[in-house]
Amino acid sequence: MNKRITALLLVIVATLLGWMQYQAKDETNGLDNLIKKEGMPDYTGNRMSTSVFDLEGKPEYYAEAEEIKRYEESEKTEFTNPLVNLFDKLTALKQWKLSAEHAEINAERILTLSGHVTLQALEPTSKLQRIETDHLSVNLTTQDVFTDSEVKSQGLGFTTTGVGLKGNLKQQVATLLKDVKSYIEPTVIKVANEQEKEKQ
Repeated sequence: MNKRITALLLVIVATLLGWMQYQAKDETNGLDNLIKKEGMPDYTGNRMSTSVFDLEGKPEYYAEAEEIKRYEESEKTEFTNPLVNLFDKLTALKQWKLSAEHAEINAERILTLSGHVTLQALEPTSKLQRIETDHLSVNLTTQDVFTDSEVKSQGLGFTTTGVGLKGNLKQQVATLLKDVKSYIEPTVIKVANEQEKEKQ
């Protein structure tokens, strides 16, 4: 009978030791998930928005996205399905709306958008109304825009397609760099010019 009790006690001890080792392993895995690994974002958020103001308290831009990832070491922020509004410095009104599948802002305040990028003027009298491309970079300080991708731009009385673009949103100027094709509607341009003269 001593042999049976000894065997039973050994089985119980072995079971307890195995269970304790399994529990310790689970706790270690939980801690590993909390420790930041190299290349992982410092923080993430879902359905977030942020507003950025200049030193005088005027809005510069507003951004919202389904997901935001921030990397402190590289000072980079990534956005999934972003919507960005740029503001006019003088009037503090929304001037441009940008959307894409993905975007990234770096330490130099360059916003790089990719995947079905659309830039839409929010002012109906803006000479430049819309830009569509697959990749677009915007300097958030100067509002300079540039891309090497195919571009379609639309404005009051014109539609232009080409490859590559440089421009400035404050000045409502966009220059396509090569393979440019323009379609002009003179009556729309004439009406726009007459409306501008009436304002003066």
